Amino acid sequence: MGSGHSQEDYDKLSLQFYETALRSTCVLPDVGIDESLLKYSGVNSNAALQAYSNELVNSVPDFVEKLGSSLGSFTSIPNAVGLGALVISMIMEITMKRSTEQSEDSYSMLQRVFGEEKASGVRDTMSEYLKRHHLFIKNDQRLREEIRRLEAQLSDHLTILRNSLLHDGQMSSRGFKIWVNGASFHILMLIHEARLNVRAGKRASDYTGTIQSAITLYLRHLDNLLNEYKRYKISKTYVYWFSCYTPDCAMVFSPHCVLSNQESKRTCEISNYDQPGCSGSEISQGFNDNVFSKYTPISSLKSHFSKFKININSVINQHDDFTLPYHSY
Repeated sequence: MGSGHSQEDYDKLSLQFYETALRSTCVLPDVGIDESLLKYSGVNSNAALQAYSNELVNSVPDFVEKLGSSLGSFTSIPNAVGLGALVISMIMEITMKRSTEQSEDSYSMLQRVFGEEKASGVRDTMSEYLKRHHLFIKNDQRLREEIRRLEAQLSDHLTILRNSLLHDGQMSSRGFKIWVNGASFHILMLIHEARLNVRAGKRASDYTGTIQSAITLYLRHLDNLLNEYKRYKISKTYVYWFSCYTPDCAMVFSPHCVLSNQESKRTCEISNYDQPGCSGSEISQGFNDNVFSKYTPISSLKSHFSKFKININSVINQHDDFTLPYHSY
């Protein structure tokens, strides 16, 4: 199949399928870094937290009072940057859900990353850390102890997951998404531990080397996982020519080339009409080449981890507070 067609035909159809997929994203992999991790992992995390707080104050009735109840007697919280800002934003989220009588009382970030995953040490450790950070949000010494304990635990679970994806034939979009988000969360933990230690009088230089080594290691692992994940996605992408052979069918369906993502139980398909070069292996390869090089949730993964390295000294030395907002009447 596909004889008589040029590489240019295959490349053209592969690109057209990719452009069609951008408008029908069920065939595109949902494996990017979660929006909350992106928002609070950079140098502007405190400003992002303040903006989110202002938004909720102006839109949710009695939000200030209920947030104050969630935070205890605190009116100002130190180290509201990076992981600290993320945790406070998630406390705000739960407060908002309760204020608006939503029945769901769990973190949206964990739902987006883990979905219906039933057994995940990564999820359990991240969830436990969020709870412990909330409990000890103004007790730096205890929080440092919890980070040290749980970051080692998370690192172990990430290693188990990586080995499963790479060596045990367990690669999947969900597993890969859990790994990249778990690794990003782990780096935030290492940075926040260093931040608390600097606040206690230690030198940032005592920690930057270790964190940079961890980032370098994660980038290396990411390369291996991306290569294996691409092979997996190609194996789950099917391309075939659809044509009707009865008059009634032909009146409804014109001949067309179909690209199908068969990773999940619910098959997703997109079509292109009257295109030469509808050949399975060439188009599957070409389509995924476009996805992995151009689709931002995948193509930006390496730069997300690299930015940690670039900003490491700046973010470790950030200690901005979060002050409980006042409602303006």
